[in-house]
Amino acid sequence: MIQMIQPPLNYTGSKFKLLNQILPELNYKKEKFVDLFAGGGSVYANVLDKYEKIIVNDIIKDLVNIHKGILESDEIIELTKLNCKDLKINKELYDELRDSYNETPSADKLWALILSCNSNLIRFNQKGEFNQTWGKRSWNPSTDKKLDTYRSHIRKFKEKIKFESKSFEMIEIDENMMIYIDPPYGFVKDKSGEIGNKQISEAGYNNFYHQKDDLNLYHFCHKINKIGSSFMISGVLEHGGQTTWILDKLISDGFNFKELNCNYEKINKSGNDKNTIEIIVKNY
Repeated sequence: MIQMIQPPLNYTGSKFKLLNQILPELNYKKEKFVDLFAGGGSVYANVLDKYEKIIVNDIIKDLVNIHKGILESDEIIELTKLNCKDLKINKELYDELRDSYNETPSADKLWALILSCNSNLIRFNQKGEFNQTWGKRSWNPSTDKKLDTYRSHIRKFKEKIKFESKSFEMIEIDENMMIYIDPPYGFVKDKSGEIGNKQISEAGYNNFYHQKDDLNLYHFCHKINKIGSSFMISGVLEHGGQTTWILDKLISDGFNFKELNCNYEKINKSGNDKNTIEIIVKNY
């Protein structure tokens, strides 16, 4: 079994545990790979040897700069370790770092906050301020282990990686791309079958994604298809008796889909994950 490369970010929403189901479904006939909502980076990090060019994009600029910083040098690593000092045992230091980040954001501060906050859940308020609470955790030996493997792996492919921090529809696409799309939770389908005003589940990064973005992403998928490029979009189709509009709409449009085998016990307080269905939809 091939060892998967795990990024050292502990990023909520990571697809790392689903890689063995997602990676075989990608189209490897294309030369370029686009990770449109890169997040923690677990998908792009594991296809670096499969494509000639890799484009890593996320709307959260400091998140992209964490990936970029690790690729280019050890400076961000040393700064983040310094920021993390005593955060596990000192809530006041954590709160000070969070305030400092919200006043003068930087990638190393964000990385330290992700490592040290409650449940490692990245969360921003409507003003774009990081507002997750202290988690009694910080940089640890597991972080070092993941970082050593991740850093040595991605740096072998430094020349082929390009970083962007744009709204997804601003990414230029051509017919030779495999575009992987893992957006924030989509909006539910209302009783009339149209897009509703509520997302199917809550997450802190959802504050960067709105109803109009779901509509634009739907049209963006059709644009990709019309150009002749390949796309795969992953997400929760059904949860708590509700259906995600964009995924349901793409399926009704005739695109291929496949259900993933997931275990949601850890995030479902009832312990019953039978009503949560995660899928991939693709145009090839």
